[in-house]
Amino acid sequence: MPFLPVYAQLLGAASGVDIGILSSAFLITRTLLATPAGSFSDRLGRKRIIIVGLGMYSVLSVLFAFASTWIELIMYRALQGVASAMVWPASTALVADMSLPEKRGTAMGLFNSVSMSGWMVGPALGGAIQWYSRNALEMELLDSFRAPFYVSALLSLASMILVILLVKAAKASAPRSKRLGLPMKEIDPKFRRSVYIMLFLLVSYGFATSFVEPMLVYFVQHQYSLSEDLVVSNMAMIFTISGVVMLGTQLLGGRIADRYSKKRTIVSTSVVAQALTMAMPFSRDVGEIGSVMVARSAFYGLGSPAYTAFQQNLLPSKVRGALTGLFDTAFGFGAFAGPIAGFLLYDTVSHSSPFLASGLLGIATLVAIVLFTYEPKREEVPE
Repeated sequence: MPFLPVYAQLLGAASGVDIGILSSAFLITRTLLATPAGSFSDRLGRKRIIIVGLGMYSVLSVLFAFASTWIELIMYRALQGVASAMVWPASTALVADMSLPEKRGTAMGLFNSVSMSGWMVGPALGGAIQWYSRNALEMELLDSFRAPFYVSALLSLASMILVILLVKAAKASAPRSKRLGLPMKEIDPKFRRSVYIMLFLLVSYGFATSFVEPMLVYFVQHQYSLSEDLVVSNMAMIFTISGVVMLGTQLLGGRIADRYSKKRTIVSTSVVAQALTMAMPFSRDVGEIGSVMVARSAFYGLGSPAYTAFQQNLLPSKVRGALTGLFDTAFGFGAFAGPIAGFLLYDTVSHSSPFLASGLLGIATLVAIVLFTYEPKREEVPE
């Protein structure tokens, strides 16, 4: 969805704030529903919830292609947040259910590398489809931006079928929770403080990181005076390379997380990533900002498996869906405000201020991780 700002502008969005509202529509529904959806996955099974969410993704992709105004995009983006709330907390919890604690970093690295590289490579595929539709098929500009959504619908449908046929939910080591809610009492008292701190940190982290990707497309388009076609082709290449790099570093990062302290891995990799975020707006051209983006993706990839495994190692399996959803909700509260605040900073302060604010806030969260969280030993990880 990084090129959604360009599509929205073609449908009438007129300012950075308009684009920020569009981004936040997805985040607010995902934020509100991630915890209930995670609770349903504890109660009804992870697989069922994932299948329904993927079906929604497929239908909504078609609706995106038929939109006639940017206001319609807001509605469809909000519904897409509902689908996301059903798919991702349950998927993360399912991977954690199926992995041993001492191998959880590797499992999360593989899961994150596939899912996150899909988010990165997806724009390249969408950009290639848009370019082909525009130049080879000679579609009108607006119609060429509709074409990738049809492909997205087919891919979501294929994913749903694969889940139905191939995914087997892990058997729970304890009975699933029969009640919806926030089962904080199920957490070991020794870990509760770390869970509460992680929730607070995720609010800050969501705020700091949520607007960087759509902001980058918007920044490049306007900072370097690129046409819609040029910004798509340039950013598609940047996102493709970043996705390939992240795929490799996620796999390596998972092994590092299993071998060394997850907490130290998070801090050491994220400090560099935040510094690179702050360097982005000072790039002299598209090639330079692309190089910074690729390096940033590499360090995020190295730290991401440790971050996810650290969270999951605090949670008992019978309520893992609900609590994973709660982590998503915390991130979402920050991420909902992030795009609006970021584009407001862009419009009213300076074009570099969103990137600087994101990096500084990210570094502040790392300080809190160092000072206030406890990393469980292998024998302390709940079943």
